Amino acid sequence: MHAFELFQVYPFITLTVLDFISREVVPCFQAELWIKELTSMYDSRARERRRQIEEQEALASLLLRQRLSEESQRSPDVEVYVRVPLEKEVPLTLVIEELKPSVEKPEFPELTEEMDAEVNRVLRGGNHEVLSEGFGLSLTRKDLQTLSNLNWLNDEVINFYMNLLVERSKDPNLPSANTFNTFFYPKLRSSGFSAVRRWTKKMDIFSKDILLVPVHLGVHWCLSVVDFRKKAILYFDSMGGNNDEACRMLFDYLQHESKDKKGKALDTSGWTLHSKKRNEIPQQMNGSDCGMFTCKYADYITKDKPITFTQNHMPYFRRRMVWEILKHKLL
Repeated sequence: MHAFELFQVYPFITLTVLDFISREVVPCFQAELWIKELTSMYDSRARERRRQIEEQEALASLLLRQRLSEESQRSPDVEVYVRVPLEKEVPLTLVIEELKPSVEKPEFPELTEEMDAEVNRVLRGGNHEVLSEGFGLSLTRKDLQTLSNLNWLNDEVINFYMNLLVERSKDPNLPSANTFNTFFYPKLRSSGFSAVRRWTKKMDIFSKDILLVPVHLGVHWCLSVVDFRKKAILYFDSMGGNNDEACRMLFDYLQHESKDKKGKALDTSGWTLHSKKRNEIPQQMNGSDCGMFTCKYADYITKDKPITFTQNHMPYFRRRMVWEILKHKLL
């Protein structure tokens, strides 16, 4: 084979090699032998490459047949439609609607002029006219006037407000709640479980997340909270008092209640009893707002919100609670 012909068949052979061969640097028979070996080597590589290509084509063909076979076995209820666009069809632009962020209620919503005027009308005068009814309670003007200035809140106002919190807890986004009225704890403390056994005849305290227990200590209001989710009994005193006795008394009550209503012992493992310290919760700065602090502790706890209010918010909270009790609606 002439060097030029060899270059046409195997263009990867450099001209230097071909010139070397053509000039017969090596004997002619050796050049022919070398060319045959070179030709055989590259023919072998070409065949191997072709074999690999054929294998890949065969595999692709097999996969295609399998896919077509699977599609043919589809349920007869499933049909595949191919949409052919019209010649003059104008493509539509995909519009993605942005999700609107949920608007959280402000912590201290401002009372409107109309609301303020209504509160003022309630706080003026001195008759015993009933202004709000609900939860088996009737609140008179005199009751609501305990929310004015620095008056002490009475049982009716606190019990009504606690029931408003229970009503709000029916919202699925909030923890569920029950409440005892303000007479429960003094009765339990003075007479034991037997004296309050029938108080839960129509109420399963274990079915809710939170149980509110207003605590009246003669001239001071506090709050106990049973959180069944966290297996915790907490005590909130706006004057920094420690009342581990109340926590233990409520824990003992839960055990008796479980045996009496559920027919089984309460699992007491993992429970914690804790009186909140002064530095853990806001404290009152006067001798009049303990009832307000008790109600607002309960408000924030039943919203699963950190307790962030202070003594400075109490005048605002008093007027707000007048409106909320009148309207049976928490702001």
